[in-house]
Amino acid sequence: MVASLEISEEPATATAEETKPRRNPKLAAGAALLAVAAGVIGWQAPRAVDALTKPAYLGEPAAKVAADLGCDNYTQATTHDESVYRFHDQGTCSLEGTVVTITTFDRASDAQAFESVMKALIPVVHPTWQGATYAAGEGWNVADARNLTPETATLVVQRLGTGATKVIPFPKG
Repeated sequence: MVASLEISEEPATATAEETKPRRNPKLAAGAALLAVAAGVIGWQAPRAVDALTKPAYLGEPAAKVAADLGCDNYTQATTHDESVYRFHDQGTCSLEGTVVTITTFDRASDAQAFESVMKALIPVVHPTWQGATYAAGEGWNVADARNLTPETATLVVQRLGTGATKVIPFPKG
C-alpha cells in the first residue's frame, strides 16, 4: 500500500484580524509621556538656563548685597532718580566703618551704562575722584561714599567673591 500525501497549491489567505497591526498600549502611553515631557522641557529650559546663568545680584535689592557684605546700618535710598542711569535699587551701609553706596541693576546693559558714566562723566563732574576706586560686578556696584579707596573696593570684591575693582580714569588732556 502506498500512502499519498496531498499538497495544496492554493495559498492560504489571512483573515482581516490576522493582518491588523498589533497595538501596544504601554508603548503608546510611553510615547505620549515622552512627548509631554519633551514639551515641558522645551518650554521650561530657557527659564532654567536663565536662572542658572543669571548673575547673583541682577534685579536684586541692594539690601541683599549689603547683607552678603556684612554691612551695618543699611538704609535704602529714599529717591529713585534715573535721569543719568537706570538701576534697580540703591542704598548705603557701613562696611568696617566706611560708608558705601550700593547700586543694583535689572540688566547687564544698565550696569555697563553705569560704568560708562563712572569712566566718562565722573572725572569731569567730580575731578577729585580721578584715580579713585570702586567695586563692580554683574548686576551690582559698590562705591565708598567719601573717598573711593582701593582698600574698600578690594574688601567688597573679597567678601562677595565676585566682581573686580575699577579705577576712575584721569581725563585725557
